[in-house]
Amino acid sequence: MRGLAHARVRGGLGIVASCVVGAAAILAVNVLIMGLSLVASDFADAKGVGPEAEEVSRALTGQDGSYALSADVTQALRDHGCWALLIDAGGQVAWGLDVPADVPASYALADVASFSRWYLSDYPVSCWRYGAGLVVVGAPRYSVWKYSVSSSIKSLGATALLLPVVFLADLVVLVVLARLFARRSWRQRDNARNEWVAAVSHDVRTPLAVVVADASELAGSQRLDGPDRARAERIVAKSRETAELLSDLNTVNRLRYAMEPVDAREVHLAAVLRLVVAGFLDGGAGGCELELDVSPAAEDACLRGSEALLRRMVTNLVGNSIRHNPQGCHVRVSLDVRGGLLGTALGRRCVLTVSDDGRGFGAETLSTLRHRPGDELPEHGLGLVIVRRIAAAHGGRAGFANDERGGCSCTVELPIVARRA
Repeated sequence: MRGLAHARVRGGLGIVASCVVGAAAILAVNVLIMGLSLVASDFADAKGVGPEAEEVSRALTGQDGSYALSADVTQALRDHGCWALLIDAGGQVAWGLDVPADVPASYALADVASFSRWYLSDYPVSCWRYGAGLVVVGAPRYSVWKYSVSSSIKSLGATALLLPVVFLADLVVLVVLARLFARRSWRQRDNARNEWVAAVSHDVRTPLAVVVADASELAGSQRLDGPDRARAERIVAKSRETAELLSDLNTVNRLRYAMEPVDAREVHLAAVLRLVVAGFLDGGAGGCELELDVSPAAEDACLRGSEALLRRMVTNLVGNSIRHNPQGCHVRVSLDVRGGLLGTALGRRCVLTVSDDGRGFGAETLSTLRHRPGDELPEHGLGLVIVRRIAAAHGGRAGFANDERGGCSCTVELPIVARRA
């Protein structure tokens, strides 16, 4: 059903849009969390790790080969279990504070290049220039992770391009998961609603049939006087109207959830119109006059779909005019063909119009019919909602309007299929 397919596409696009917003929000939250983590980490490092080599170098004074470190920096180093040393230009340790025994006393250029980048005897260290020498401050083993990372500009560019790819991959996963959960939720909801409608219809149909039978018997009884017999006839009429309403409810429910099959059969709409109009004339059209006008071009127009549903659609349209105009009106049913693209058969459509000169649609009913169909059933005009959904199920559309001169019209356009040889 094309109408149902459109509804599912709209639902799918809504899910995708929600997932895009959700993925963007998740990405923003992740970036924020990472930023806050880095700030918190730097703040914790500032308090949890002792003085760096730069601070020690500024606090270190020396003259004639004798060096002294300020008392506050010395205490800060010891409070954090750190040590410090000064390597002179010849690679020898010229000064030291609490230097562990396994730390060498002399260094070559290769040693300096190694520990300035990584570790010195497994101690994480920091280095800072002091005159011609080098101040080295070491922290306890396994207290600091230290690793120097470098990357080419090309690699950084590739990494920058990888971020959107990762974002799109996360988005795809999010869409798939959301779709799976949504389909499961929709299926459960649809099953629950279908079961509820079927149960209510079944439970009401049986006592309603009893009411119709008893009221019909009373209406035909000779023991009742005129007013009582008329009252019994009204009970029969309203009971049958309620039965039709239950049938409409079941039909609209099946169409909403694709439970009503559209038969892949060729249907002559002109024949369907004659059958429906004849049924109303035989069964009584109240005080209404019925007129049927089928153009020659529409006589052989063939649709592809369900004859039962199309008959129900036409019955609802004609019955709506009769039911809402008990004072009588003129109902005109017409069928014509609208030409295809550039005069070809491509896009040819049947145009069915049911109009009357009665009281027209109420403002609330017309507003409901002109809005996009939703999940909730309307309080009024259920039969016309079925008309719209049957038209959509056959790839067509239905329009409703009031006539300025009085009355209303319903126009249904349905695609014509090529006749099979």
